[in-house]
Order: sequence, then C-alpha cells, then structure tokens
Amino acid sequence: MKKIIGLALAGLLILGMAGYSTFAYFSDTETSTNNIFTAGTLDLKTNNADSVTATWGNGSNPVAPGYSSSGTVTLKNSGTIAANHVDIKFTVGTTSNAGTYNATDLGDADITDMSTVMTVTALSYGGNDLLQTSGIETLDAGTGGVLTLSELNNYKIANLTAPGTNGSTPQDFAMTIGIPTSVGNGIQGDAVNLTVTFGLFQDASQTLP
Repeated sequence: MKKIIGLALAGLLILGMAGYSTFAYFSDTETSTNNIFTAGTLDLKTNNADSVTATWGNGSNPVAPGYSSSGTVTLKNSGTIAANHVDIKFTVGTTSNAGTYNATDLGDADITDMSTVMTVTALSYGGNDLLQTSGIETLDAGTGGVLTLSELNNYKIANLTAPGTNGSTPQDFAMTIGIPTSVGNGIQGDAVNLTVTFGLFQDASQTLP
C-alpha cells in the first residue's frame, strides 16, 4: 500500500514539474500597428486646370474662309496613382442659319453644316502625328484624304500614353482647324461648337463612353 501511494505521489510530482516547465519557455510578442490605407488619386489637369475653354475657335468673334486656329492642351496627372492610358473624344454641335443668310442669292450653295467644310490639318499627341493612325485615315477616306471636323464627331482616340504621376511627363495634345478659302458664302452666319473630352484611366478595361 505504501508502495502504491509512493508511486502516485511521484507521478503527481512529475506531472506538476511538466506543467511548470511549459510556462518556463521563452516567448516574445510583437504587434503590427498603424495599418492605414489611404486611397491615392487620379487627377487629370488640362493646362494646369480642371478644364479649359476656347482652346480652339474665336469665341464670339466671327470666322471666315481662310481662317485657321491652332491650340494645345497639356495633360498632367497631378494625382499619386499611375494611369494606364488616356482617351480623347470629339463632340461637334452645329447651328445653321440657312434662310437668314441666303447663300444662293450670293452665288453659292448653302452649307447646312459648317463642320463638314472645316478641315483638321494637324492632330498630334505626345509629339506623335495622329492623322497617320489607321482609324483616322479611314475617317477621311470619303473626303479625298482631307479630315473634316464633322468626321471627328463622336470619334474616340483610345489607349494613348498617360502622363506620369505628380505632374511628371506631361503629354501635349495639339490640333489645327481651318476653313478653306474655297468655301465661299455657304457658311455665313453658321456656328460650330466643338467639345474635346479627355479621359485618364487607371485600368486598360476603362474607356470614355
């Protein structure tokens, strides 16, 4: 009986020592703190502003055959997130004053859409000539290789090189629009309103509508 009790006490002592030794191992605890997520930005600037007006055109000043207007918009990404590409879209609205100014009486046929005779003689982005791109060359096929403003209506140039972040490596978009001297009296009193929309996108799947 004493032997049994002695063995039991020895077993308990061993278990107690084993339990004690579990808490005797070294340990060290560290933390990961201050895990803050701040969204970056894509911030497209045109000529260092959120938008620009009257880059091309004479505003309320009249134009006439022989007129030409050249303008440049500098695109910058003032944000902190790198962009994948830039898209550019053209929207052309027209107003015809046919009937108010009777071109026929002056010896010329009336032109109901002045944008059909306004020519785009220069078009570039980042120093690259866009008039030589396949899509635009297809547009001007019906006008003897001369691109008109009306042919650009609702046209989108996609996947252009994006400017760098924080205003680095800006990209210039330049265009020259003119009215040939051969147009004559057919455009008297007419008006064209051109809007050029620039889109800066983070992912290749994004595009202007």
